[in-house]
Amino acid sequence: MTYEQLSAFLRVAGEGSFTAASASLHKSQPAVSKLVRNLEQELGLELFDRSAYRATLSDAGRAFFERAAALMESTEALRSFAFELAGEAEPIVRLAVDAVAPLPPILEVLRAAQLRFPAVRIELRTERLSGALDALRDEEADLAIAAPLGRGARGMEARPFARVRIVPVARADHPLATGGVPIPRALLRGHAQIVLRDSAEGGDSPSLNVLEGGLRWTVTDVASKRDIIAAGMGWGGLPEHVVADDLAAGRLVALDVPEFDTDAMELFVLSRREGARGVVAQELWEELGRAPLRARASPPGAST
Repeated sequence: MTYEQLSAFLRVAGEGSFTAASASLHKSQPAVSKLVRNLEQELGLELFDRSAYRATLSDAGRAFFERAAALMESTEALRSFAFELAGEAEPIVRLAVDAVAPLPPILEVLRAAQLRFPAVRIELRTERLSGALDALRDEEADLAIAAPLGRGARGMEARPFARVRIVPVARADHPLATGGVPIPRALLRGHAQIVLRDSAEGGDSPSLNVLEGGLRWTVTDVASKRDIIAAGMGWGGLPEHVVADDLAAGRLVALDVPEFDTDAMELFVLSRREGARGVVAQELWEELGRAPLRARASPPGAST
């Protein structure tokens, strides 16, 4: 029984298919299948029921999964502890960041880490809504910067990072820009609202502050959302630090939308409670946790 075999087994069990597991492990599907099959032969157990479309754990597989997951968690913790004892950095650190987070304070911390640990590879992924938290929970990220949305942040340590104000905006010549204060409900629903789609697997809510019964366009990144709104093709809520220059220049105007449930997102630096952080991940955890001293996503005195 090898580390690779257990890793492949756990990933297939978590992903629900050999195809998805092979993609996340960066291995071919036949290679992953062979690792799991060899494990089953060595144990004398059928860990998966392969009669259905998706790979589902057998009764023996479910019982084995709990022990295997605990063993792998202990192995990763022991590896991180060994790195710490040796003063060595882990080879890869993965950071999942919510799309609305201000990047400058994050890049400042990563730049310092790059200078101190030049051989370490940083994987920075942008997620939307509960996607960053899901990546952390599924061990696809070592740290996350996110709001505790979706299934919540149970089992996570959290440090405040930034409070990001969400401003509903439209182009200055858009019909909503002169629609009155507050804008009538019927007028809002007659124009496309541009919303971010949740990147969490199985997420069925496209965004926060989505008006029911209105025309809706969905996008997968903040930059596209801002560009569509700036082109006069719709309206929507954007982080204040993203639209500050547009508002100041008069290209976009802030809208009064009482139906918005959330006027700000509280972002946190998140880490799993279980398992030790590696040397670099620990430094990023500490430095990102100091970010409230320098991350000012909402300029003082800015209009809403």
